[in-house]
Amino acid sequence: MRISGFASGLDIDSIVKQLMTAKKAPLNKLNQQKQTLEWQREQYRDITSKLVDFRNNKLFNYGLQSGIAAKQVNVSGNTAAVSAKANSGAVAGTMSIEVTSLATASRLTSTADIATGLDGIKAVDMSESLSSLKTGGELSYTATAGTVSFKIKNGSNPEATITVNESASLSDVVAAINGSSANVNAFIDSATGRMAITSKSTGAGDIALTDTSGFLANFSLPSSTDATTRGKDAVLKINGISTTRSSNVFSENGVEITLNAPTLGNPTSLSVVTNTDQVVDTIKSFLKDYNDVLGTVTSKLNEERNYKYDPLTSDEREAMDDDQIKLWEDKAKSGLLRNDSTLTKLMGDLRLSSITDITVGGQKMVLGDLGIDSGAWENRGQLVIKDEAKLRAAIEADPDKVVKFFTQQTTSTDPQVKTSASNPDNGLFNRLSNVVMSALDELSTRIGTSKVSSDANSSFLVDSGFGDQLRMLDTRINDENDRLNRLETSYYQQFTAMETAMNRYQSQASSLFGGS
Repeated sequence: MRISGFASGLDIDSIVKQLMTAKKAPLNKLNQQKQTLEWQREQYRDITSKLVDFRNNKLFNYGLQSGIAAKQVNVSGNTAAVSAKANSGAVAGTMSIEVTSLATASRLTSTADIATGLDGIKAVDMSESLSSLKTGGELSYTATAGTVSFKIKNGSNPEATITVNESASLSDVVAAINGSSANVNAFIDSATGRMAITSKSTGAGDIALTDTSGFLANFSLPSSTDATTRGKDAVLKINGISTTRSSNVFSENGVEITLNAPTLGNPTSLSVVTNTDQVVDTIKSFLKDYNDVLGTVTSKLNEERNYKYDPLTSDEREAMDDDQIKLWEDKAKSGLLRNDSTLTKLMGDLRLSSITDITVGGQKMVLGDLGIDSGAWENRGQLVIKDEAKLRAAIEADPDKVVKFFTQQTTSTDPQVKTSASNPDNGLFNRLSNVVMSALDELSTRIGTSKVSSDANSSFLVDSGFGDQLRMLDTRINDENDRLNRLETSYYQQFTAMETAMNRYQSQASSLFGGS
């Protein structure tokens, strides 16, 4: 029990607090060290999140055929008959297309109005049950155990057996047909009651019906297609070679071609060329993202450290308002990554990757050959397009060479050469990817940041250099708290003993002097 200064008149709690404040200096130092490490770790995570996004998302997407190797198709001649677009891997060149006939789909169609002759009503209620329509005279069929079934065979597709309950409606029958493996679309016109069954795919083939229930007979459907209703392949010539296609949409040499109509003696010409505008836009986007990463790293390396501003202690925070705390902590957080060894190496490797030559087809190339330069010295290595006309000319003159400059994969098997920032056999995107990965590996080991997540709130790895330091600090902080608790208890015990002695002395004095 703690006894306040009744006998001595002293503010013991205040005295103990002042004594403890002086003794808390080691604990405050440990807490400040821990807070500094945690702030540093968060700033490292911000950088690694940006690095992961740059490597796994941006560099990867820029290296796709749709980006840096973008192609476009110029259509001339009979532009109404044929349309086209370049896919990934489209081969540069020209194709001449002559279309004789389009591909068609097999189809069976009613030859008479369904309702006529049944009840004189020339309409069908699509929501009414089959049994009700049968009772009303609109339909006639043979049911088995309350179900109606028939079969549809469409070309090479599996024969489908359609089975529906008599409680189902005509709309349900249509849905059952359309969802079957026959790969057909059924349609019933509610005004006339006519039915059409059409293959979902074009090309040569027949549709055949097997109807033991007599249900389909209500719709006057032929049992199979004939010469006029069976599907046909498209007939065409590509660069003078006669050929057929089962679909009016197909790919040839990486070009998606759509046949819209016969060319009627006026061929369509397709010319695959590099989409210079898109390639330039991709390079501009890459430069923007590269500069963003380089700028982030450079700014952290050169950020001034304010050594006068340590993390606030709990007592110091209590004496400030929120705005004062924020201003102080902003200064305390500044320069925590200044001259960091991993980031310094990363910055150097990024710049080295971008300025050293790359061998493409036996010839050395640098970014300057594409009108790209690092600009003025104060830009700290950031890349700019100094001559866009030169860049466009290089793309149009030899697009494959430009693409390889960025995307070429090294053939080296030596691990050090393979991942080197100046490997002349490696394209720029791959060089940068290796450089960033090396930094991510090192930061993951040192700091515990993720090598794969771009989430700025991702958790830290437990096993890391920083993780070990923080665990050691937590142990020392706990030990120091225990020491301070014991010390505080000791102070109170001493003051309690003093108070007890003074109280006893005062009692004795009062007894002696009071009885004289």
